[in-house]
Amino acid sequence: MKNKSLNILLTCISFGLWLTLTGCNLSTIAVGKVQSETRTVNLDSASSASVQIEFDAGELNIGGGADNLMDGSFRYNVAEWQPQVDYSETEEQGKLLISHQGDSVPVGDAVINDWDLQFSNAVPLELSIQTGAGESQLDLAALDLTAVSVEIGAGTTHIDLNGAWQHDLHVTVSGGIGEITIDLPTEMGVRINASTPLVSVTTSGLAKDDDGYVNDAYPTALYTLTLDLQAGIGSVVLDASE
Repeated sequence: MKNKSLNILLTCISFGLWLTLTGCNLSTIAVGKVQSETRTVNLDSASSASVQIEFDAGELNIGGGADNLMDGSFRYNVAEWQPQVDYSETEEQGKLLISHQGDSVPVGDAVINDWDLQFSNAVPLELSIQTGAGESQLDLAALDLTAVSVEIGAGTTHIDLNGAWQHDLHVTVSGGIGEITIDLPTEMGVRINASTPLVSVTTSGLAKDDDGYVNDAYPTALYTLTLDLQAGIGSVVLDASE
């Protein structure tokens, strides 16, 4: 409980600093009754999909195991943050955008904005995630990823990339302010290109290599995960030990 309270405090401080640096204005929108919604997206004729997630603030959880392209549940108590799920297909490529209404950031007690999104493990996904502030748990290891981009504004983010993809994978992660933890593969090669001049970086299972890091499997592995990492202020943990 103490750790959770500390994380919330750090997130709030980071959020305020992030808003100051980016010039965002706070809105005094009042919270209302908690709304709960579920959404499902099915593939039609597409065999792969590009997924874009735009999440301003709150708690975001992403994982695999969905029976459909996406199974999502949402909880929010700010009317302007009603989730929007837009899906279309062009030939064999699906395009999914998950966002919400409004462009203002409410303040006040007990603001709730929780997204829980599961995606199919069997559909090749090009995944783009943009978060503003809050806590994000991105369990991507079981997904069939073709490319990944994560942009973080402020807060605490845990990204699980400890998969065993049978192809090369390019991942970009850029963070503004906060704490980032990334779990990395051990059996496929890992190469990290890092730009983190103002960040405390802790590594496990990685060796320093020029301006980045590599894991033990990198010299001989058939496939490589290449991570381009940029972080602003805070801390980064890179774990390739399991």
